[in-house]
Amino acid sequence: MKSDPREIVVGSQEMRQVMSLAERAVRNDFAVLLLGESGVGKEVIARYIHQRSARSDGPFVAVNCGAIPETLFEAELFGFERGAFTNAFASHRGHFEQAHHGTILLDEVSELQLALQVKLLRVLEEKSVTRIGAEREIQVDARIIAASNVNLQNLVREGKFRKDLYYRLAVSIIFIPPLRERKGDIESLSNCFLRKYTTMKKTLSREALLKLTHYEWPGNVRELEYCIVRSIIDSDGREIIKADEIHFLEDDIHSGSTIERRAYEEALRNASGNINSVSRQLGVHRNTVYNRIRRLNIDLFRYRNGHTVPQ
Repeated sequence: MKSDPREIVVGSQEMRQVMSLAERAVRNDFAVLLLGESGVGKEVIARYIHQRSARSDGPFVAVNCGAIPETLFEAELFGFERGAFTNAFASHRGHFEQAHHGTILLDEVSELQLALQVKLLRVLEEKSVTRIGAEREIQVDARIIAASNVNLQNLVREGKFRKDLYYRLAVSIIFIPPLRERKGDIESLSNCFLRKYTTMKKTLSREALLKLTHYEWPGNVRELEYCIVRSIIDSDGREIIKADEIHFLEDDIHSGSTIERRAYEEALRNASGNINSVSRQLGVHRNTVYNRIRRLNIDLFRYRNGHTVPQ
């Protein structure tokens, strides 16, 4: 079996229930629907299921449906032939073809417009795709895992999500609770992130851990990861992280704190300006990284080419 890209922490009863359902999904090949707020770790669970399933030797392809413009949806998911449209200078394998014999994660599936839902449903029913500009169908064998941060049943009742597509995706449903409802995971998650981002044996003081435990975590595990990264920066060379070195994103936004800027600058330095690496370090989408860099007025090019250009 391949190793997990990220450690999964199971300290609370709530997460033990999640992992029990995930283990059931590992043993079959049915579609899975992951539900939960943004930042709870839906992609982590999806990768866990894939890497312990019979498809573990195949590819895992993650698709953010909400980030694909409607005009590019078919091209991105189903592919296209050379000359199919302007600037189609070469044939392109879509995400479903890329996931052949593996798993495809359809994240933010609730963002799909109804017209696109119809096209996706046909692929799931026929198990084949037709590239734009092609005449023949291509058979694809990919397990479907969908993820959503909203209740799809509500969207079905409102006529915003197709009932037949919902039934195709929701064969097995796993709800991942928000971090505020599984605070038994906070200490273990924090220690996991400390090991991930520093080689020093840093630990949280009792007061720092209490501060983390009493917070409501609107950004869930992703925000906790970001918080720990910033605390590492603030604690500098000291092994014990104090309570006053724990800063929450909401506090930074409201107070105009410079901590967020420092966290991004440190991540950019470590990554030599590579946005994908910064995205992984901070646990936020690369588009968010670009937006925050612009908002914080950080000169990205200072961090490129492996060194920081003096101001």
